[in-house]
Amino acid sequence: MRFTTYLSYALTDLGDLPGAQSVLDEALERAEVVTDAYSRVRLYWSLARLNDVRGRSAAALDCIRRAMALLEVTDDTLHLARAHLLCADILMTQDRHELAGRHLALAEQLFGTQAEALDLTNLRRDQAKHAARAGNGEQAVAYARHALESAGEENPHERGNALWALAEGLALTGEADEADTAFREATKLLEEHGHRRDVVEACRSWGKFLRRSGREEEALEVFERAADLASEPLTIETHGQK
Repeated sequence: MRFTTYLSYALTDLGDLPGAQSVLDEALERAEVVTDAYSRVRLYWSLARLNDVRGRSAAALDCIRRAMALLEVTDDTLHLARAHLLCADILMTQDRHELAGRHLALAEQLFGTQAEALDLTNLRRDQAKHAARAGNGEQAVAYARHALESAGEENPHERGNALWALAEGLALTGEADEADTAFREATKLLEEHGHRRDVVEACRSWGKFLRRSGREEEALEVFERAADLASEPLTIETHGQK
């Protein structure tokens, strides 16, 4: 089961979503005889990631909650924190920001001092996204800058998402030129290293910012880019890691 879930991670990150689904479908057929809790956690986690990338937020949420239920009876606070973080990310795609905030707070509490650099990057990135959705630009900018600092240059997908959050924060604080630059850099990184859903949503956010700024022609170009990406077949994906 461990090899199966790692293979599904790799296929998802390479953009082979049908391949990842096939691997997990086979794993599900064997799941009834799997008694090891961690094997089931890995399976549910893999399904949550795949469904999240494919935009199936309800299915993703159901899977990560199943994984969390199994983790809650263990002493593994690190993986439980990561599960709360993924849960918050999924909830934000459903615009359920209050509930997402509770999961972010639990994730931060559970991470404590054991968070790895990538954990901290993802936590601060999602806190920045949450602050931006709540209209708190200054807090969003602060969290996003922390995420960028911990991401460094070696994690381009995470850096792209952090730049996206920074752009939304800068837009709220009225720093239009800086926001435009951050949106441009974010979408470039996400198109090269991220999942298509992220690029599409980042482009839509950028387009809305441009429209609010009275830059309608540029906004239409960005919206058209988002529409083109969204209409591509599911077998075509940008490459990245989540």
